[in-house]
Amino acid sequence: MSAFVLGATGFVGREVVRQLCVRGTKTYAHVRPDSSKLAEWRTKLGELGAEVDTTAWDPAALAARWRELKPSQVYILIGTTRAKAKADAVQGNIYEQVDYGLTKIAVDAARASEVQPRLVYLSSVGADPNARSAYLSWRGKAEEAVKSSGLPWAIARPSIITGERDDSRVGEKAAGIIGDGLLAVVGVLGGKNLRNRYKSTTPDVLGSALIRLGEAPEHGRVVDGADLR
Repeated sequence: MSAFVLGATGFVGREVVRQLCVRGTKTYAHVRPDSSKLAEWRTKLGELGAEVDTTAWDPAALAARWRELKPSQVYILIGTTRAKAKADAVQGNIYEQVDYGLTKIAVDAARASEVQPRLVYLSSVGADPNARSAYLSWRGKAEEAVKSSGLPWAIARPSIITGERDDSRVGEKAAGIIGDGLLAVVGVLGGKNLRNRYKSTTPDVLGSALIRLGEAPEHGRVVDGADLR
């Protein structure tokens, strides 16, 4: 069994790579070929036991690479923030270009590769093509691309992901703490399902859940809440 991780340098991606390697899965960790930290990532991801892959974000190039590697699973763990998009000189609608655009490239490549890998897509609670939030709307459209791929797939919809990040997100950390406190009260008052769906999680817990989705015999599942913890 082998896995190809898109978004391997991200908060959750690094943890998925680490856990896959610990499990003895042959793991290919993707890093953008133009990354300014490519040498650093080669070292960090290599130390985890992964093989770093720098195939261009291009459907034909990725399809050719996957025909060669024949991954059992392709983890699509991509996303961005306004600060990161600015640093990477991403212009226009960042969610359309990154959250949706790169997912669509991955789906098209997987389909063209004829390898039939399981697609494991990291989405977000509340994702919906008709959502008023631009972020959730494009996440929902990305989910549709995964679902219509014709390949086995699984989608995870976590709530806030907390933990130590390379980039400081004080607001997100505070939201997780305050939100979990409010949800605890809601749970006591009978809102158990609401609490389970929106409770925060951590990269290690989420990473383990994503790998379970990647290796499970059943597919075509959208999972959130307690099923991701």
